[in-house]
Amino acid sequence: MPTTKPIAKPLSDAAIKAGMDYAMDALKRMPQGTPEDREAHITGMLVIFWGALWGTMGTDYARDFIKAQLSGMKPDQQHDIFTLPRIQ
Repeated sequence: MPTTKPIAKPLSDAAIKAGMDYAMDALKRMPQGTPEDREAHITGMLVIFWGALWGTMGTDYARDFIKAQLSGMKPDQQHDIFTLPRIQ
């Protein structure tokens, strides 16, 4: 039987902003080496995030969330960009 936990109550705007600020700061502190280095560090961050999501929100929620994220990364899908724009 799958283990699921109830979804937590909606977060306040302040909590969401604090979480996004933390995430953007983590991106700024990531090593700026080669594209392979950056990809490896981002992959590591995803593993940590998804593991925390899995343990916090439950198996079914995490599985569906991760599937949605992965399908949104397909080349033909529109998606948001959460990194700073490159300086031209």
